[in-house]
Amino acid sequence: MALTAAQLLDELMGKDRNLVPGEKSSQVHWSHPDCCKFFLCGFCPSDLFTNTKADLGPCSKVHDEQLKVEYENSDEYGELGYEKDFIHFLSNIQADVERKIRRGHERLLMNKAREQELAVNDSDKVKMLTEHINQMLQEVEQLGSEGKVDEAQGVAKIVEQLKEEREQVKCFD
Repeated sequence: MALTAAQLLDELMGKDRNLVPGEKSSQVHWSHPDCCKFFLCGFCPSDLFTNTKADLGPCSKVHDEQLKVEYENSDEYGELGYEKDFIHFLSNIQADVERKIRRGHERLLMNKAREQELAVNDSDKVKMLTEHINQMLQEVEQLGSEGKVDEAQGVAKIVEQLKEEREQVKCFD
């Protein structure tokens, strides 16, 4: 938290915000290890995906527009391999993100296939329950015509339970 606050203050007020007026600033050269080489090439990838799943976290190096201008105006601009490293790093990030997207699509396709399989199984179960209900209704009629009222009522209760089960299966479909 304190580091983030310090970085925010550095960004807003500059690295030398705590110096007394007249005191000489300790200007960092663009070639210093504390200077973000990616920022010198254009932008820092750490700032690119903030608050996303691909967040790289905060960059601990110096991001100074003046150093960027000095680097671009220097004789060594483009000769130190900063740009090559920058492009390589961005290519790796792109490959990682594309791999995550591909895995997400595969996972979606697997889930969709599983849902379709369950839907087919559910429709088969509904058909089976409907056939069973129809058979039992015929049995209820048969028992009723034979005068076996108690048995017919028992079978009718089972038919009602099967109808409820069929409705539950339809609701999940």
